[in-house]
Parts: sequence; C-alpha cells; structure tokens
Amino acid sequence: MTDLNADLTHQYVAYPLMGGERYVSATEWFPWVDLNLGKQVSVRGFELSGWERNSEQPPLLTVMLSENGKDWLPVWTQPYHKFSCEKYLFVDFERTFVGQYVRLRIDGYGKLDFSSLNILFSNPKNDDKQISSIFNKIKKEASLSKLVLSTLFNESDVYLNQYINNFLAMTPDNVFLVLNFPKDRIVPDNIKSKNHRVCIFNGSVNREKWGHTLLLGHIEAFQKAKEVFPDFSYFATMASNALMVRELDVISSIAQLDINSPVPVACERAYDLDIDVDVLEPTHHGTWMWHHFRNCSGLGEYLHDQIKLERVSVTQIEGLFASRQDWQLLEDRKSLLEGLAPFISFENFLALEEVLPIAIFRTFGSGRYTHICRVLWSGTREVTVDDLLTMVPRLPEYFCSLKWFDRSASARSTIAVTTEWGRQLLDLARKKKDFDPIERFQASILARQLVDQIRDQEKYLPLTMAWWDTEEKANAGVVFDFKNIPCQRQILKLDILDEKVSKKNPAYIYMEETGLVLDVSISINEINQSHTNIRIACAAQTQAGDLVSGVHLQGYLYLSALCGSTVFRINISKDKCHPPEMLSRTVLHDEYNYRLINAEFVEKNIDSEILYYVCNAAHDDGQVWLGLPICSNGIAEISLSVEPNPNLICRTVSLKV
Repeated sequence: MTDLNADLTHQYVAYPLMGGERYVSATEWFPWVDLNLGKQVSVRGFELSGWERNSEQPPLLTVMLSENGKDWLPVWTQPYHKFSCEKYLFVDFERTFVGQYVRLRIDGYGKLDFSSLNILFSNPKNDDKQISSIFNKIKKEASLSKLVLSTLFNESDVYLNQYINNFLAMTPDNVFLVLNFPKDRIVPDNIKSKNHRVCIFNGSVNREKWGHTLLLGHIEAFQKAKEVFPDFSYFATMASNALMVRELDVISSIAQLDINSPVPVACERAYDLDIDVDVLEPTHHGTWMWHHFRNCSGLGEYLHDQIKLERVSVTQIEGLFASRQDWQLLEDRKSLLEGLAPFISFENFLALEEVLPIAIFRTFGSGRYTHICRVLWSGTREVTVDDLLTMVPRLPEYFCSLKWFDRSASARSTIAVTTEWGRQLLDLARKKKDFDPIERFQASILARQLVDQIRDQEKYLPLTMAWWDTEEKANAGVVFDFKNIPCQRQILKLDILDEKVSKKNPAYIYMEETGLVLDVSISINEINQSHTNIRIACAAQTQAGDLVSGVHLQGYLYLSALCGSTVFRINISKDKCHPPEMLSRTVLHDEYNYRLINAEFVEKNIDSEILYYVCNAAHDDGQVWLGLPICSNGIAEISLSVEPNPNLICRTVSLKV
C-alpha cells in the first residue's frame, strides 16, 4: 500500500461546510454525496468521522472517482455486513487515481450521516492512474466485446415471450441470450426464430433445485454459446425469476470487475462468514449450507483432491458476470463437476452453483467477477411497482436486473418491465428532471383519461354466474347452517353443483385446527344479476360448552367462479363487516397452493371499500378460489363479483359496470 503521509500535500476538508455541524442525507435508496476538488489531483484515500447509522442499515459503502462528473469509476468498496468500523473510518487506496470529483455512496437503503469527511490527495505523478484513460480503455473493450447471458428456463410459454421481450428491450445489440430448456420440452415454433440474439436449446442435464445440476446447466449454456455466438468475451448467469429493470450497461459492468470484491457489492444478504472456507474443515458459522456440507461424507476430500480446491465460498449465482476465460475454467472441469453426483443427497441438499464458480475463478483464474443482478434478500420478497419507481432509478449503474419477480403473466411489476407500454409508463412516472411543467401536466391529464377509459371497459358479473342455470335459482341462492362442528382441519363440501356440471366444487369450507366447536352460518345469493351477496357468521365454544369471546380465525370459505384465471372484486359496505379488518387475511388457491395475500388494489369511498384480487390458474384447465376468513364472533356481509372471462360458461345476462 502507498504510504499516504510520505508525500501528502493536501487534505480537502469536505464537510462540514458553511458552519454546519453534520451532513445528513435523506433516507432513500443509495444516498450519495458528490465533491468537487476543484482540479485534477491524485486521490489517495479519505477519512470519515462521526459516521452514524441505525441498526437496520448495514455499513456498506463505495467510493467512486471521476474527471468530468459523469463517468464514475468505483475505486473502493466496503461490502461486508460485519465491519469493525463504528464511527471513524480511515482508508488509503491500494492505487492512486487522478480525478477531480469524489462520490461517497451508501450501498442500500438508509441515509448518509457523518460529521466530517476529508479527501486525502497529492499532486499527480506520472504513474498515477488517469480516470479518463481507464474509462477510454473500458469503453473500447465494451464496444468490441459481446456478452452472453445464460438462463435455465422452465416457465410457461406465455412468460417465455415476456422474458424474451424484456431481454431484447433492455440490452444493446452486443448482448445475447441463451435459454436452456429441459431436454424433453418442445420449443415453440413462434419463438425459435424470434430474434438472432436469442438462442433456445434443449439441455441434456436433468436439473434439480439442489445439488450440482444447475451449475452443469449453465455450463451447457456456455458450451452452446461458444457454438452459436463464438466470439463472445463475457458470460453471466441469470435466473428466470430475475428480470431486467433498466438497460444493461456493459461499460459499468466491466468497470466493476477491478473492485475485486469477493462478495456481491450492495448486497442485502451477509456473506461475511461464507468466504474462503476450508473444504476439509468447513465452518460451523455462516450459511445453512456449511452444515449440510459437513454431513456430505467425502465431499470436501473430493473438492480438495480431485478439483484441487482448498477453499470455497458461498455467494449468489444470479447475475454472476465474468470473462469467458474464467468461465472456460468451469467447462474444462465439467467431468470433475459431474463426479460430484455421489456426494449429493436429498437430506443434505446443497446449492453448489453458489459455491464452485467463484472458487474456481479465484483459485485458477483472474478472480475478477461482479454481479449485475440485485437480489431482494431482505424479507426474501418479490419486486413491487414501488421498487421500480423508487429503487431502480438510484441503483448503481452496473445493476440491470432484480430478483424476485412474480412469474405470472399478469403480475403488475412483471407487466411493467416486460411490455412496451409498461416500460413507457414507468419511464414517464420516473421522469423528474428535464420535464417541462406543461408537458408534465398534459402527460398527467392524458394518463388519467386513458386510465378512465380502460376502467370503463371493466365489466363485472356475479361470482355465481356459472353455478345456476336460471335467474330464479340464482336469486334464491343457498343457505348453509352447520351446528356443533369440531374445528379439526377438515374440509366441508357445500353441495351446490352436480358433478355432471363440474367435477370441481365451486364452494367449500376449510377449517383451521383450533379444537373449538363451531356454529357456522353461510348464505349465498345473487342480486340483480350484478353481484353475489355473501354473508358469513360464526360462533364458537369450548369442548366443555363454554362460549369463546374475542374474534379468532376458525377457517375459510373458498369460492370459485369456475372460469379459470380470475379478477375478484369484493365490495364491503360500511358497518357490514365486524371487525372491519377481518378480510385482511384473505387467501387465494390455485388447486396447488394456498397464499395469504393483500389486495392488488383498494378503492376507498365514503360508505364502502372495494378490494381487487387477481389469481392465475396453475394450468389451462385449472380453476382458482378466493378464501374468505371465517372468524368466531365475526360477521361479514359482502358483495362479490368477477370480471368476465372467455372460459366462463353461464346464463346470458346484460353486463353491468
């Protein structure tokens, strides 16, 4: 390292300025502060004092330099969640860089809060790195390079179209996509020749969620890329539930390689204890995987003796970006990686695709890699529209993708980045600078008019339109009174349709297991061919016959329109639901999974509230159900309707808004 004090000629006291006591940014995604040093100097390091952060904000920092205030080169990062620095940080860079602008960035959500920041620099020397020369070299390399992305794909054909649309819209012409299908899956004819930048092939590896087969699948894609796109220079592994959220910046991705961070920069997950683990004596700390690793008899010895790895690390595979030469090292060892099969067991499952690539890069290759996908590890949650509006505009430039996305073709966040109109609306909503006030106003009015027109086309029918063949039966409806029912996790079928009409029951009760004895009353009937009226009431007592006070969940009433994928609309009039929050535990069921879910959209009026839920069928002939909570001492009276679906077979009625 450079002896920073040997020839130090300047110390730029950046903050506090103007007599202020502290610098405190807004609480937001990736807050930063930019400093102008006034001239080109050799930046040697920095000193940060009085650094404050709350317990939920990890100490993730990056320093970037620029000559022009536009092209920013990352020169130092602190990527670990467990960091010894508390309030004072002194850093001297391993290399000095000539620049004029300095940026200090928090790598996550939080605020930048400190009492003083000093930039340490000296007059430029001949051997100091010029930011402009580094960038010119990177830009030239990026313009001459081709990048291949690899995705192991096992989703629906509908989502396949969206995935490819998203890729083509968010990547430049020198980026290509290889999709590895399962070996027996038919490639749709309309997709085969969709675009010359996309290649779909059937891999030969039987891929499993755990083990080494996902890594082998990516190696297959690497081999296919060499055949189809022979002159590529970089390769990155992506995921089918990770989508592009902005255009891939090859320049920033290459620039990030020299930061040499062993763990993903700006990562919500702590990998601190998962780096450089001895294969023969794995740690007892860190990720759950090390416990399974230790239980796989002979695995460490195989890695040590056959693959020649003494240490391995765990990090994410999503968006792992490295040179072709480094990825070639994995292909060269493909037969050795296949030899891992005997050490894989169902009981001690492993995600070896997160372990072996960077271990091989660091042991036998350049050790230069980065990640162009940001995974939302915090809460392990799906990407929301709010993330697209607030997080994405402030992401570091090398991030182009987020995970996890809902792989449903109708999920709002998915639609927002996989359709042209969705991306245009996002761009319009995120456009804050250089937007003429009159243009902004007119765009806002236009958007409202278009939305009003779209909403006018929404037509809703009673949920029960496929249940009964006459209006008389529908108006009369059904009433079910269950007395002294034990709440023991059983299903109560509601006899409504003959099996000749449908083998799938449109209504049933699924009880919890509270051990109480229940009286449950349910009435279902149509009102004016516009909606279905539902009333649910429940009382509970103990096995000894004592009444139970308080409102407690006892089960769910599941209802289906028998029309496949469905938009459900619940209208709750004021004072018709007690307690008012009872429906906050609504569930959706698609024949396979039960999901507790919040409403997609809520309309609040003076005397009512309308909740919208969307549920996609699991397959073409599948059905979906809306689960309404049944609570002891709770009463719910609601109207329920669904938007018509081409699959809905029902009485002929006049559609009403």
